[in-house]
Amino acid sequence: MLRAAFTLLLAACALAQGPIAARANTACARVDAAELERTVKDLVAFHTRHVASTTADDKTGTGAARAYLEQRLRHAGAAAGERLVVERKAYRVPSTRLRGDAEVVNVMTTLRGTTDPSRVYVIGGHYDSINADTRDSAGAAPGANDDASGTAVVLEALRALATEPLAATILFVCYDGEEMGLLGSAAHAKELADAKVNVDGMITNDIVGNTLGMDGKREARYLRCFSYAERGNDTAGRSLARVATYAVHAHVPEFSIRLVLRGDRYGRGGDHKSFFSAGFPAVRFSEAREDFSRQHANVGERDGQPYGDLPEFVDFAYLAKVCRANVATLIELASAPPAPTSVRARGARRAYDTTVTWKGVEAAASYELVWRATTAADWEGSKLLTKDEVRAERGQLAATLSGQCLDDVVVGVRSVSADGARSRVATPSEPDAFDMRR
Repeated sequence: MLRAAFTLLLAACALAQGPIAARANTACARVDAAELERTVKDLVAFHTRHVASTTADDKTGTGAARAYLEQRLRHAGAAAGERLVVERKAYRVPSTRLRGDAEVVNVMTTLRGTTDPSRVYVIGGHYDSINADTRDSAGAAPGANDDASGTAVVLEALRALATEPLAATILFVCYDGEEMGLLGSAAHAKELADAKVNVDGMITNDIVGNTLGMDGKREARYLRCFSYAERGNDTAGRSLARVATYAVHAHVPEFSIRLVLRGDRYGRGGDHKSFFSAGFPAVRFSEAREDFSRQHANVGERDGQPYGDLPEFVDFAYLAKVCRANVATLIELASAPPAPTSVRARGARRAYDTTVTWKGVEAAASYELVWRATTAADWEGSKLLTKDEVRAERGQLAATLSGQCLDDVVVGVRSVSADGARSRVATPSEPDAFDMRR
């Protein structure tokens, strides 16, 4: 186990010297905690961003917030020139929480890919907010951490990536109506699915700025990553989550991603669920230690001090690390070729070797085999394949991993670009999966 983990560490260190690492480091260095703080405080200043709040005021309510976000997205992505499209997308949808229809408006930017624009990644955060009364559209609902923090990450990630020549397209989306039942993301995900858009991954940032736990302890070393899985631990969503752990390990060494093999916090939901339900790989980033007592709380006092979901309780240095984690993950994914398909595996009869076969990816400069114990959450070993180690086999590509017994490990393969960017890992199906009578 230690040897395998060391192998992966060496691979990451080798990557850190490659061209993709230089680009990722440059992009991550553009992330500015002061810009994140500005965005959070500006959004809080609108008093409420409730989906049913006023749209007739230029200083208060959701209408003012939408105008602000559109202007900020244009400014953040201006360096991208003609590759950038900023728009509002409005939907009229039923809401059981509002007991009627609601108009939700997603404010979004498309950063068009250079060589593979039809492959799309989505980064989102929701800008709407509520207080203790779900239907109170006029009372104060600052929503600094839930979820001005995630919305600020979307804007700052765009600014950091705007000048990067990314192969794939990235959508930067400020979602509306999350607090009313994931309304904006559900409408958007359905629209993308109906149009058969190739969404290879979606990241939502929701409640990502707090480090002070309810027990008085701070935790700023890592970020939690949740991912849905219909069954097993090697769905496309779980594979997407493992790209995040890899990218952060390689490009944001002072930070880490902790995989939580659960769709979301227990019994709760976020905008990534809309994308999972539409058939797209999706993950949720959330801070390490949530303070539930401040979420959706009315603004008041505690121990003589202002209390609620206020900017005073957002750790902006931590939020900058969260943003860098997003930037590292997106630059890795959007620079890499697509993941391999038609992956199969077989064990050897006379040795503890495993052979993996897959359909070749035209844009891939090379491939990498990865493996882990069946009980491990993340990849423990990797082998970058040379041209001599990849062979043709019945119309597929094939490579053999020596010394790994297929009975005991999960294996997979990922595409690697000429500059070292890694795709999601594709794994073979488990042969003994079956549906049980319920």
